Amino acid sequence: MGHARANRDRRSNHRVDVDGRAELFQRGDHVGHYTLENISAGGAMISGERDLRPGHLVHLLLDFETGDDTMSLTGAVRRVRGNGDSVGVAIVFPALSPDQEDAIHDAVLRALVRREARLARLPLLVFEPRRRVREEIESEIRSFGLPVSCVDSLADAVRELEAEDTEYAGLVIHSVTHDARAMDVVEFFTRSDDLKTVILPEPNGVLTDRAKRLAELPQVDVPRIWSRAELRRALTH
Repeated sequence: MGHARANRDRRSNHRVDVDGRAELFQRGDHVGHYTLENISAGGAMISGERDLRPGHLVHLLLDFETGDDTMSLTGAVRRVRGNGDSVGVAIVFPALSPDQEDAIHDAVLRALVRREARLARLPLLVFEPRRRVREEIESEIRSFGLPVSCVDSLADAVRELEAEDTEYAGLVIHSVTHDARAMDVVEFFTRSDDLKTVILPEPNGVLTDRAKRLAELPQVDVPRIWSRAELRRALTH
């Protein structure tokens, strides 16, 4: 019983970004069209133009880009962020049936598989000014069978990360953690684009204060030491 409950709790808290649409209804009336941002068995985040009041019950019809059948769920508005033309609405699912919970879990798994398959085809971007270090990092990444591109200047890094026709699976940095201006840019892209970022520490494991602050973000990974095994773990985690 305890193991089953623990599994349900982990499943409930495993919120995953998904591509989908949500139609919202309240007391039988159509509220509006929303974009499904993420979902778990515990709740979902949607975004759209119309505001909702926290505490109100809503009915959702969810369509996933993965091709799953339309899902019908009842939830409660927990909080609303933003205003004007775009708002984010957090919805909790207080009482799901086992079938509904399983359906969400299956949709989450399919979204994870699709995301991992997509990321596996995208290159990593290494931003490292020092040639010897840059070539060493590039060589290690290629030895894992992963595609990689490298830049040695802040201007090139910005151009690559802003390019609309280029997408990266993640960013790898090392010595730029000592450059305050470069770290401003790295932190901006890491936060705004939810970009997976790997910070390689000094040989003794030390990080700069800026790197420590950035390392607190969930999408940032810092190997305990600079080693081949730790780099691989960080890149495939």
